Amino acid sequence: MNPIASLRLYIVACTLTLGLAPLAARQRQQVVPDSLLTVTVDVGGVPVTMQRVEGGSFVMGATPDQHDPHIYTDKPAHLVFLSPYYIATTEVTNRLWRKVMPDSKIITPSGYPEHPVSFVSWHDAQVFVHRLDSLTGLPFRLPTEAEWEYAARGGEHSRYYRFAGGNEADSVGWLYAIAGQWTHPVARKRPNELGLYDMTGNVAEWCQDRYGWYELSTAPDPVGADTGSYRIVRGGSYDECEANSHLSVRRWYTPETTTGYIGLRVAFTLPEDPMMRPAPTAPALRQTVRIKGRRLHLSLIPGEQPYYISEPVSASLWRKITSNDAPERDHGIAIGMSRDERLAFAEQCSRLTNCPLSIASAQELEQALQQGIIMPPKQPQSSRKKRERSIRSIQRSRRVRNQASAVTELIGFRLSVPDDPVLQQYTTSPDDRQPLRLVMRVAHP
Repeated sequence: MNPIASLRLYIVACTLTLGLAPLAARQRQQVVPDSLLTVTVDVGGVPVTMQRVEGGSFVMGATPDQHDPHIYTDKPAHLVFLSPYYIATTEVTNRLWRKVMPDSKIITPSGYPEHPVSFVSWHDAQVFVHRLDSLTGLPFRLPTEAEWEYAARGGEHSRYYRFAGGNEADSVGWLYAIAGQWTHPVARKRPNELGLYDMTGNVAEWCQDRYGWYELSTAPDPVGADTGSYRIVRGGSYDECEANSHLSVRRWYTPETTTGYIGLRVAFTLPEDPMMRPAPTAPALRQTVRIKGRRLHLSLIPGEQPYYISEPVSASLWRKITSNDAPERDHGIAIGMSRDERLAFAEQCSRLTNCPLSIASAQELEQALQQGIIMPPKQPQSSRKKRERSIRSIQRSRRVRNQASAVTELIGFRLSVPDDPVLQQYTTSPDDRQPLRLVMRVAHP
């Protein structure tokens, strides 16, 4: 029987078995999720275990659990939608490589059959998966970068760890601090939520994609840049430290590169998946809200609780809605309003548009800044210097008043002098001097 047909029958049998479970099992509601199904493929006596990864959506890149201010190539974080696929639970070992590639010029030490193969170029990896396809009849290939990261994060069972399987790197992977500058047998560390081993450390792994900058794209099953001279490598290795090995870190090399810390992991997708789920609907990247004939543009901030955040509210829009001019303006942007005035403005905008608009919280602003969707407000240097001089004057004035109060208390009289207007101006909330941004929170797709 054709191997693909055999695999489909196996998956259908698993599905029927789950549906025809004994009554007692149904009453206990112990149903195995589809994403925990595994398939073992025999390659000349070498078993290759493939883990099913259920399709869905996730936020790829510099999410809060992965954010590192010193790394910029994983920004902006963006929504990705994937179809179901299978990925190997371990990296390709020396034993499997020698079985599939007996004529390979790559030296695979005979004493280390369960170590991951290394010194493999991207071109070598393409030959390997093509031969594996011919031997098994299954459409083996390298995983895409998005598939690799989704699987490393644990798929739909993700617990949002920094590394694949935990927040302590040494417990889940072989990195520089403990690896001894060499590879180790696969599957000796703790697996991640999907039962995948060594997604952090041991050897880094080639992906199918060309390297390119991330874009705010929601196209399903992305395959990387259309052009480019470099190919993606993910996962860190025994030659990397923890700071360079968390799950969103990207590396790229020419496809001819061969080095001792790069290997591969295989994947495949069934052309007709009997358990295929409908793809989720992607939210729009931008929204435009019309308020009294004016437009307010909002951009999507992906995450566990996605939301849209607006551009800074202009002084003209503030005047249009409130019938009053903003206390101050900076290049046409309204600033200087109190929190109560901002809340009232957002409530009035919601009423006029029938959209759930509110003012952005500090956490929402910080998340949008981390993902590079908005830029931090720039305060003119002249204004900063003026403010600093005023604050120094205020501090001197307070010291004089405190000294005067201490002297008068000796004669039984307490001096009470209210703060002057300048002091009142600079002791208001600093948020009042920031641009006003509105947010519209949406349900997770």
